[in-house]
Amino acid sequence: MCLACEEQEYFFRVWCVDFLARGEMPPGVTMEDLEAMGLPPPNAKAKAGGAAPAKPSASSKPSASSKPAAPAANAFACDSPDE
Repeated sequence: MCLACEEQEYFFRVWCVDFLARGEMPPGVTMEDLEAMGLPPPNAKAKAGGAAPAKPSASSKPSASSKPAAPAANAFACDSPDE
């Protein structure tokens, strides 16, 4: 995976964690997407008393389904092979 794709996945995860910290479901993200990223559902996050957001580990890679369902027409598309 190229650096641009890794950066995009990281910032998407941070964006999701921001919504979850407020007890909200990120728009366009399903429960399966949250599970694939290792993130708790928004209700569990709110009940936990505002625990610190989970930090992404180097070994956990979000699946391809963790990206928004409808990217913009001019969105960057990586053509490097998965490693």
